[in-house]
Amino acid sequence: MQNANVWGGRVLGCLLVALSFSAMAGESSPALKRLLQDFIERHPAAQTARAELQRVEAEARAAGRPLYNPEIEIEYEDASDVTRTVGLAQTLDWNGKRRARDTAARDDVLAARATLAATRQSMLAELLAELSRMATSRDAARLAARRVTLLEEFLQLAERRFAAGDVSRTDVDLARLALSEAQMQAAAASAEATATQARLSALVETPAEGWPALPALPLSLADYDADALLEQHPELRQLRAAAAAARASVDVARRDRRPDPTVALRGGREASENLIGVTVSIPLYVRNSFRAELDAASAGALGAEQRYLASLRRARSAMQAAAQRYRVTRSALAYWEQAGVSSLHGRIEALQRLWQSGEIDTTDYLVQLQQTLDTRLSAVELQRATWDAWLAWLQASGTIEHWLGLNAAPAAN
Repeated sequence: MQNANVWGGRVLGCLLVALSFSAMAGESSPALKRLLQDFIERHPAAQTARAELQRVEAEARAAGRPLYNPEIEIEYEDASDVTRTVGLAQTLDWNGKRRARDTAARDDVLAARATLAATRQSMLAELLAELSRMATSRDAARLAARRVTLLEEFLQLAERRFAAGDVSRTDVDLARLALSEAQMQAAAASAEATATQARLSALVETPAEGWPALPALPLSLADYDADALLEQHPELRQLRAAAAAARASVDVARRDRRPDPTVALRGGREASENLIGVTVSIPLYVRNSFRAELDAASAGALGAEQRYLASLRRARSAMQAAAQRYRVTRSALAYWEQAGVSSLHGRIEALQRLWQSGEIDTTDYLVQLQQTLDTRLSAVELQRATWDAWLAWLQASGTIEHWLGLNAAPAAN
């Protein structure tokens, strides 16, 4: 009944997690899903994890097989009497070593499956991070190019007004210096966009139809069950299964210290008489008691358990920090999307009219133009920070595949 209650509690926790995050599941486009599936199917890291899982599963099948095979014995002795015997010997798994090995192997399989899930999550997070950086770096490069275009037009206008005697040479020099600075910034932004493109192309082949768009960021972070998420987090599941396998290895080492008897039955003839014999042999663990193996397994189990507990503590803290970070950055981005964009709309054209009418001088115009463009660039950086915060949350909560629509629920693995 207690096991049933525990299982029921876990199922309820999984359902709560699925309901909590159903509103935040991203609407991934078919093109994005194809790209992600191809990435995690072909990438060497995923193939290595799958090969490791196959190896561990094969070892688990081997661990479930009997430890000892029977032995056949044939004896012939030609002395004063001729003796011929045939025997069959079998070592008995008297101490349950096979069962202990099978338990440890099953935990190893769980650990390998969790390792594969953690590898997939890490790979997807890396790819999504590069996709988001590519989008924001392109926006920054376009904004830098826009700055260059505006200042080129301003320089041309300033030169014409200087020729007409409306502005001084100092105004023209200021416009030229501002253009030079903008060109340097545009070159740096273009180089960053190119580097991001190169990193992305190194991860996955560029799709023929171009890079797909990412899902929209959730407007807010819904309430979540931290315990249920941590229970199903791939990395923590891997460490928990590894700790269970280490504890099972202690039982294996303990049982290995107990000798198993060998029973042999033989029959034959000695001269004209029938011969039947039974032999029981038990090894004596005198020269090697296998105590060191037990001590090593116990220390390994303790270390594995402590690694899990330490990782659980760090994961809980990382989840709380990632949630708070996303709430702050997403709130700031939402405010910009609602108020900031509209307040900057048409500001550049208004500044040009004020300068041409003489209401502001060239220095004020350049300062306000730079502030306007820098504000837009800050919005791009805020968008990048929000994406980084969201990806940090997905990794901390272990829900990246669920958000992308690659599995049914974040706690269903």
